[in-house]
Amino acid sequence: MWGLIFTVLLVFGTTLSGATVSADKLEELEIQQQEINEKSSEIESEMTEKEKELEEIQNKQEALKQEIQQLDTDIQSLTESIDSNNTEIEKKNEEIAQLQEEIQELQERIEERDELLMERARAIQATGGTISYLEVLLGAESFTDFISRVTAVTKIIEADKEILEEHKKDQDSLEEKKELVEEDREKLEQLKEQLQSQKNELESKRTEKDQVMAQLEEEEVAIEEYYMDLQEQQELLAAQEAAVEKAMELEKQRIEEELRRQEEAANNGTTIPVASGTFIRPAAGPVTSEFGPRWGTTHYGIDIGGTTSGVAGDPIYAVAAGVVSKSYYSTSYGNVVFITHYIDGQVYTTVYAHLLSRGVSEGQIVNQGDVIGKMGTTGYSTGVHLHFEFHVGEWNYAKSNAVNPRNYINF
Repeated sequence: MWGLIFTVLLVFGTTLSGATVSADKLEELEIQQQEINEKSSEIESEMTEKEKELEEIQNKQEALKQEIQQLDTDIQSLTESIDSNNTEIEKKNEEIAQLQEEIQELQERIEERDELLMERARAIQATGGTISYLEVLLGAESFTDFISRVTAVTKIIEADKEILEEHKKDQDSLEEKKELVEEDREKLEQLKEQLQSQKNELESKRTEKDQVMAQLEEEEVAIEEYYMDLQEQQELLAAQEAAVEKAMELEKQRIEEELRRQEEAANNGTTIPVASGTFIRPAAGPVTSEFGPRWGTTHYGIDIGGTTSGVAGDPIYAVAAGVVSKSYYSTSYGNVVFITHYIDGQVYTTVYAHLLSRGVSEGQIVNQGDVIGKMGTTGYSTGVHLHFEFHVGEWNYAKSNAVNPRNYINF
């Protein structure tokens, strides 16, 4: 891609240097413009596809959000039911506590009756067990005394009967209350377990939904990042297309005025510098990471540290004469400069990344050794250094033209 810009500028420089201008150059530019348009259409199609994928993911997220909201509502409802049930359990515990007091009172009454009955039994035992209610009646001295004794015996019998009946009634009441309260409490405890089980199940589903949501968000971020990469490529293509269109317009004008402008072009001095010597180092610091396999991936360049470790600001130099193809801020590269070189008939592209600042702009012509920026740690960088790439040919997203800079530069 970047070679297209270089070709545009090369044609421009060649014309100014006095070379023969022909329709072949214009046709070549038109072919290159067509290639850019085709590539741009491919990227637009891919961007449209990614937009659809994003829309699908966002629709899934919206549906999932509604499910999560419903789960949250259900969990809240169950939580309230559990709280209400716990309140009922507390009330039952209070009832049980109150019942315990009543049980204590009943127990005391039972003990009193037991004592009374025991006294009766002891009295009978003290008489040798021979006194009976019949003897009491027969011992009456008169009819009036007999009636009195009958009344007394009747009252004693009724009192004993009442004591026994009340005794049994209290015992039955006690057992009944205990059973009822225990049944209620057991039911509430069972309900508590059921509600808690339902809540746990819903919370488990909530966790699963959260995990799915997190996965969708990761997919969304990945697609958005890829979409941004496509946008970046589209912007680069648009810049090249604009440069080609401008070059075509200039070429048309130059063809029309070829004879009149040949001498002016030859003396203009604005041609792209064409190097014929060697490349120089882009920075003076030590090499901290080599080209090749690294951390399970491929490192497509060489990293150079600062002359003082960790300190930004070292000057970065153009390794050879050329034209600045691109100078901008990239998410991954940070502040980055691309320079296209034409040396002995071969196009090279060099990349200078993670700069603290950039000192050149797109389309600017540079000479070997010109300062193009300062070393920094912008973009995806873990420390102050220069990430330097060397491409034989144009730079592309797959970095298929990247080679080891040591093949061309003495480090």
